[in-house]
Amino acid sequence: MSPTPLKKMLLASLLSIFVVGGASNPVASPAEDALHKRGLEILKTTTTEHHTIDWVPLHSQGKIAPAPPPRAPYVPDPARNVTLATSELQQETAELGPAGTVPIPRTNLTPSIAKNGLPNKKTSQAKSKRQYSGDHWYCSSDLSVDNYGGSGVFSAFKAFVQNGGDFSLLQTAVTVSSTSKGEQTVEAGWINYPNQVSAPHIFTYYTTDGYTGNGNNVGGWNQQVGGWVQYSSTIFPGTYFTPLSTIDGPQYEITMEYEYYAGNWWLSVQNQWIGYYPGTLFEISGEVTLSDYSDQIYFYGEIYQSESGLTTTDMGSGEFGSLEWPWSAYIHNIWYYNLSYGVVPWDGTFWCSDTSRYNAVWLDDSSQAWGSFVYLGGPGAGGVVGG
Repeated sequence: MSPTPLKKMLLASLLSIFVVGGASNPVASPAEDALHKRGLEILKTTTTEHHTIDWVPLHSQGKIAPAPPPRAPYVPDPARNVTLATSELQQETAELGPAGTVPIPRTNLTPSIAKNGLPNKKTSQAKSKRQYSGDHWYCSSDLSVDNYGGSGVFSAFKAFVQNGGDFSLLQTAVTVSSTSKGEQTVEAGWINYPNQVSAPHIFTYYTTDGYTGNGNNVGGWNQQVGGWVQYSSTIFPGTYFTPLSTIDGPQYEITMEYEYYAGNWWLSVQNQWIGYYPGTLFEISGEVTLSDYSDQIYFYGEIYQSESGLTTTDMGSGEFGSLEWPWSAYIHNIWYYNLSYGVVPWDGTFWCSDTSRYNAVWLDDSSQAWGSFVYLGGPGAGGVVGG
């Protein structure tokens, strides 16, 4: 967001008066004002440990597209000590909005650090460790294949970050690798990024123009910008989950799936469709874009460091991927949809930017309970898990 609109938004918040949940004449926050500018009426405001949430009518977002058919419930491998994590709004004590409303979390209107593109093996191997200072690090795999999305089950560790401006994530990305406006992506994953949300959480991200713009219907994180359409009443981009995995202890998981359905990119989390990016965001006349299908798909871990010098920020649990179960972070049952909606197991190899700090071990085998999977992670500079 440019400085001028932000100043206008802050000024509007000081001048406007708005009633929320029966309270008398509170001053509207910048986040509230932003929702009003998008034409979204706030019917109730609630709080959780890490969020203030405004509840808006589902259909105030416009005509809602049909969701894909429900998926068969995912059942964790009974041979392992693993459970699906629970979202903040699925806790017994959580307060929900009125029937027919969906949650929109208030966010810091200062945009999160922009993503700088998808992992590039050739570029990453060509850089020296010194050149990476203040940059991104990866353990990544991608396939150049026409697809309608894909799925994975992600471990839910709280990765140590050296400071609030760093992030550590595991994610998937569905892309069109080249248009006249640049690469286009829809992305989702599990992230610890304190400057965005104070607890580890799921995230979404999209770009229509090769990461060059940030703003409504152009690109950005979660619901900091317009584009995402919220559908679920219990899970939203930015949701935190509990409990979290522990090294050599109980493991908790989060399922994530993108599917191109009826012209839109729908995201499923914990076996429910939580919302979508409309395909119309990506349309360019006469070109194949994400409004049609994807031609490349990724699964990877990523570190962003905001400090100088090599970061001590962990990937995953902080243990190297080579330690495997139950110490390392992982993504399992990785697959993608071909253009006939056939499920194809992942058969890509993983590479890492700096194997002295982060590494990965993977197996492509659809015959066993975890299907195709990867263990990945590491402790960053200094070799100490958690710092």
